[in-house]
Amino acid sequence: MTTSAIETLMQRWQLLSARERRAVTGGAALLAVVAAWLLLFEPAWQARAALQGELPALRAQLARIDALADEAQRLSSAAAGSDSPQTRKTQLERSIASAGLAPSLTQLSLNGTLFDLRFDRVPHAAWLAWLDTTTREMRLRVADVTVTREAEHGLVSVRLALESPRAEGS
Repeated sequence: MTTSAIETLMQRWQLLSARERRAVTGGAALLAVVAAWLLLFEPAWQARAALQGELPALRAQLARIDALADEAQRLSSAAAGSDSPQTRKTQLERSIASAGLAPSLTQLSLNGTLFDLRFDRVPHAAWLAWLDTTTREMRLRVADVTVTREAEHGLVSVRLALESPRAEGS
């Protein structure tokens, strides 16, 4: 503002009666309080309320992350190759039998760290569920797989190579 504008405002102020000056001062004070509320207090209050709403979800996520980290630590501390290959082969045979896939298994052989499996006319969904569970639980890696669709709906023939994890330090 220029000095002439300020002088003009001061002159107008002097021309107001005492009652009008109190009304203008009260209005300015009210405007200042509303502006302070809208610009300073209300955004902070709303952000605080929003954060309080998010806090339980964030704590639940943290608990889940901690549980997953503990599980990962537990799994990584287990020796990768602690089971003998023959023990792993027995575990594979048990998991195949428990999944109901034993009648379809035509070959299960061990060659070093690779398990060679052949399934003939196996239900695809059951085999896939078994493979997912077995690779996670036994910590095996799919090295090679060939799936061939059979004429009957939902049946496949599978050639699968699963690799045992290497022992740490090897």
